[in-house]
Amino acid sequence: MSSTFGGLNILSRSLYANQASLETVGHNIANAGTDGYSRQRVNLVTASPSGEVYGRNKNYSGSGVTVASITRARDRFTDEQLWKESSSLSYSQTSSDALTKMEGVFTEPSETGIQTVLNRFWTSWQTLSTDASDSGARTAVAQQGVALVNAVKHAAEQLRDTAANINAEVVASVDKINQITDSINKLNEQIYFTEFSGTNNANDLRDSRDLLVDELSTLVDISVKEDSTGRYTIQTSGLTLVDAKGYCNKLSTETTAKNTPPDNLSYDVTNVVFVNSGDVVNFADGKGELKGLLDSRDSSTKGIKGYMNNLEKVSQFLLQDFNAVHRSGYGTDNTNGRNFFGDGNAAGNTDYTLVTPTGGWINALQVNTDITDSTSGLAIIAAKTTFSLVSAVTADEGNTGKATVSATGTYTGGATPQNVKVRVDSSGNVEYSIDDGTTYTSAPSGSFTVLGMSINIAVDTTPTPAPAATDTYDFTLSTGDNNASGDNAILLGNCLKTKLSSTLGNVSLDSFYSAMISTLGIQSQDAQRLNTNQKTVVDQLTNLRASTSGVNMDEEMTDMIRFQKGYNASARVLTAMDEMLDKLINGTGMVGR
Repeated sequence: MSSTFGGLNILSRSLYANQASLETVGHNIANAGTDGYSRQRVNLVTASPSGEVYGRNKNYSGSGVTVASITRARDRFTDEQLWKESSSLSYSQTSSDALTKMEGVFTEPSETGIQTVLNRFWTSWQTLSTDASDSGARTAVAQQGVALVNAVKHAAEQLRDTAANINAEVVASVDKINQITDSINKLNEQIYFTEFSGTNNANDLRDSRDLLVDELSTLVDISVKEDSTGRYTIQTSGLTLVDAKGYCNKLSTETTAKNTPPDNLSYDVTNVVFVNSGDVVNFADGKGELKGLLDSRDSSTKGIKGYMNNLEKVSQFLLQDFNAVHRSGYGTDNTNGRNFFGDGNAAGNTDYTLVTPTGGWINALQVNTDITDSTSGLAIIAAKTTFSLVSAVTADEGNTGKATVSATGTYTGGATPQNVKVRVDSSGNVEYSIDDGTTYTSAPSGSFTVLGMSINIAVDTTPTPAPAATDTYDFTLSTGDNNASGDNAILLGNCLKTKLSSTLGNVSLDSFYSAMISTLGIQSQDAQRLNTNQKTVVDQLTNLRASTSGVNMDEEMTDMIRFQKGYNASARVLTAMDEMLDKLINGTGMVGR
């Protein structure tokens, strides 16, 4: 038979089981708003029955209930999916934010963007082409050039500042990763020692560890494995951050100073390395906030590096291609070979045709200080293609027959007029003299080139009647006054709008910059779209995990009533059992007294 007091044991177990269940319900309700908390439940099982003998058969009577374990509601598959997708979401969010900031740098379209400044610079050349002698138009060209330089340099400086901010964020992220992995490593050991006996579950410690893994997954790509002891091994890009044996691999940063070969970037670059080996960490593409930061800075297509390279090309175009057209023209002082941007070639400085300037093209970009430092410097602006015209005056001496004198080319001999004499005899032989009425030189075929320059003089020796040997024809090559000519200003305007340049990939400057801004806008929209889509995926997984691990107050209140009723019922039965035993103990053997 069972023990006389066996019923008390059954009821005491019931009281303990219901009490543990009520306490767990209270724990769930108290942590309903706690980040990372997983709903816990008490797993009740039937206690091992006790054996009794009735006649020749052995029957078993129940022994009540016992608490097998207290576990948390968690779906590991959902966790792993969420960690993976959270990493992708952080990358897309970081990329989208960085592209939005770069859109703010260029502020296109707007009244203050580089495109507007370029258009105003082009308009100033168009205005100058109508009257190149107008000092007001020349001043406008110089000032619009300064505005263009300032716009390009300001955009470049903002990109450098953004790169510096990214460097600071990389350092902060690495510090955060080290703190998280160190905490996970410590929790690994605490969970191991708590669960070592095999009877306890470190539910709250596991929640804390998984919350840290959630945070780590937003920073870098991770893979998580749990061994038989409950410890996590966490890797990123195939390299171990936390080992189940208690090893924690720290990350660090190292900074490469600007203008360092081979990239020669105009800003510092901070990279992530492992402390032990010093090797640079190559994070998985499209995963994690840290990779998003690095790509936003280093990508040649959609990062700061790519858009700095584009500004470098714009600056190179102005210093090389635009300057080449400007050097071929003449200022009002009838001098050519001088730059509009950079240093003045008249001082013997570089023409930027061969070597990249120290510090890069953006650094070298400026309006020639010879133009901007004084009012007289406006004469340097080369608005015309030639500085003089050919002026020919002929005279007949002693004979009515006139030989026709024609001139082709441009006179570039200097500001002093050149006097030319032509003498033709009756046989048609032509001789000429330059600023000397006594020394004549034969002109074969009736033509000659003045001073070896590009102007060619041709003489028709067959007039009627034929000229006498003593007849001379005088004319003057002079500078003439063509400062109002703006033909080179038109060429310089075309250089900005339509001229194709190998520097820019065989497109015009206007097309190059427009394409760059269009690309930036498309990249930003695409990043926002991907971020929105990825956020939807993460929200779905978060809701799925919450449906398993989240605390539902209605369910908890229902459980509270159920366990409260169970506790009260057990107490009532225990009272009845107590009265029965009291009768047995105190009433037995009293008959006949």
